[in-house]
Amino acid sequence: MALLELRGIRKEYPGVLALAGIDLDVDAGEVHALLGENGAGKSTLMKVIAGAVAPDDGTMVLAGKSVPLGSPAVARANGIGIVFQELSLVPALSVGENVLLGRWVADRFGVVKLGGTLAASQKWLDRVGLEVPPGTRVDRLGMAERQLVEIAKALSSEVQVLLLDEPTSALSDPESRRLFSLLHDLKASGVAIIYVSHRLPEVLEVSDRVTVLRDGRTVGSVATAQTTESDLAHRMVGGGAADEHVVRERTAHHISESDAVVVRARRLARPPRLKPSDFELRAGEIVTAFGLVGAGRTRLARTLFGLEPATEGTLELFGRQVSLRTPSDAIAAGVGYVGEDRAAGLVRRLSVAANITLASLGQLGRGPLLDRARQGVLAAQYIGELHIRTPSGDQVAEALSGGNQQKILLARSLCSGARFLVLDDPVRGVDVGSKEEVFRLVRRLADDGVAVLYLTSELREARALGDRILVMAKGAVVAELSANASENEIMALAGGVRV
Repeated sequence: MALLELRGIRKEYPGVLALAGIDLDVDAGEVHALLGENGAGKSTLMKVIAGAVAPDDGTMVLAGKSVPLGSPAVARANGIGIVFQELSLVPALSVGENVLLGRWVADRFGVVKLGGTLAASQKWLDRVGLEVPPGTRVDRLGMAERQLVEIAKALSSEVQVLLLDEPTSALSDPESRRLFSLLHDLKASGVAIIYVSHRLPEVLEVSDRVTVLRDGRTVGSVATAQTTESDLAHRMVGGGAADEHVVRERTAHHISESDAVVVRARRLARPPRLKPSDFELRAGEIVTAFGLVGAGRTRLARTLFGLEPATEGTLELFGRQVSLRTPSDAIAAGVGYVGEDRAAGLVRRLSVAANITLASLGQLGRGPLLDRARQGVLAAQYIGELHIRTPSGDQVAEALSGGNQQKILLARSLCSGARFLVLDDPVRGVDVGSKEEVFRLVRRLADDGVAVLYLTSELREARALGDRILVMAKGAVVAELSANASENEIMALAGGVRV
């Protein structure tokens, strides 16, 4: 008998049937992968199991006992832990307090003992390989470090069932290898693991079985040993591209010295996290910035958009020296930005159309009023171009899948008329087909003269998409390489080795 059994799980939102009666069995000591395009229902199903979403219908049985749905507390009490794709940490609290959230060490009078809490959290941080002091505030961490805190938090509940929703989306290769080793240990101890990822090679490596969802329905389940990347891609999208084909070979794209320099940074820095760095981008060029966890990619992106203003060095945009103190300054200077944490940029209760046009309201005024007709037309253009899956522009953004929310943020930057795009891991958690759409769009924008800085921890993306590669390590740009540079050379530089 399976450790976890789901029967007839159904969930409908206004205009969207997220789950249409899902059945799923997961055995003890098994890694069971869930695959599907964005909007297929994977994250919703995970939230149902974890009690974060109450289904309209269906049942769940764990170790032979019926478990009521719709309560996170009940799920936790039954040994179900989840690492959400959108992290659920408390930024103002320390790492250790987040790991043991709600279960802090206290004295006999119920007074929380911070020192004891931090000490008790250390073994879970060691287990996931996170080398930061447990007293560090979470809002001082990068996205990858936060992801590891979230995993440590889930493990600290002594789980029977562990749900992982895109757990490696913000992790470097070494951090991912550490996670895979941890999964192996958990399997050996009898933990059932449900694993959601869009990275097909990763799914084939870590899982025992794969269930594919499409449009809220089960397409089928297969033993991992009996399938291939191409077969899984076909099941997901009904055809073609496996993950190895998602990042196409770079098209011929020649940047010459005569092309205008759009961005010129000289000793640009915000110590201690972003150290002095020099780089340039020309019109129509895609420059990828590659680095491992803690390399400073996100700090650089936030500095270029005025979220963490530079305190040293100079920045020229379109031939004019600028000081970007706020995102408004950046938008006015022609900079667009998509961050790695979509929850921080999306206004979830606003409509899709309102989110897309949020940085372009100056174009949509009719006197003191907003021209909603023009807003709808403009939003519809980008909904179509980026293939955002939504019933209409009036749908609230929070009802869409994670990947479609990410595309909304990309559409917002494009809609604002930006001529310099800063894209910080824009396809994190995005499915196979959507990745390909985003990459095609980025290349098309470059062909139209937009300068693109694309920051990623995915080496294959960096090499395949970029005209040049900036390698980052220890908070600075340490090298500029051609896109044909070897993986060994890039990884050595990213690891702090001078070659």
